[in-house]
Amino acid sequence: MHEHLSSSVSHYLAKMLGAGPAASTSEHVARGADCVSPADLAGFRFILPEVRRKVAPLGASRRLRQRVEILALFLKETPAAANTQAQREAAFVLFYLLHGHDLIPDSVPEIGLLDDALLIEAAFNRNLHDLRAHWAAHGRPWPLES
Repeated sequence: MHEHLSSSVSHYLAKMLGAGPAASTSEHVARGADCVSPADLAGFRFILPEVRRKVAPLGASRRLRQRVEILALFLKETPAAANTQAQREAAFVLFYLLHGHDLIPDSVPEIGLLDDALLIEAAFNRNLHDLRAHWAAHGRPWPLES
């Protein structure tokens, strides 16, 4: 278990790997977010460097790196006490990215980050309005093309 990850998030991540009822990517994002606590959100600032290290070598996947950076910056800049669905979903998918027991192990050549990318894309799309609003509130241009 990651030291900054609550037991409920770790439990859900482990449960995702077991046999059980199938769920869509979007459903996994929502269910995982339900396990994210305010303490997880507050602890995110400690794992931000790990998130950045994990995606730094992904030279061929600019889209994934951009989305991870947007979600990470959103979490860094929003108060953990707000405890919004968008924050919890962003935190869940970034915790998943760092978790060692993925549906597809990261060490599998060519497809190891596919499960991570699918969850990140789902959380990104589910919360696009909140992410854009956050960028606008900080007076920054949206970093991606429409």
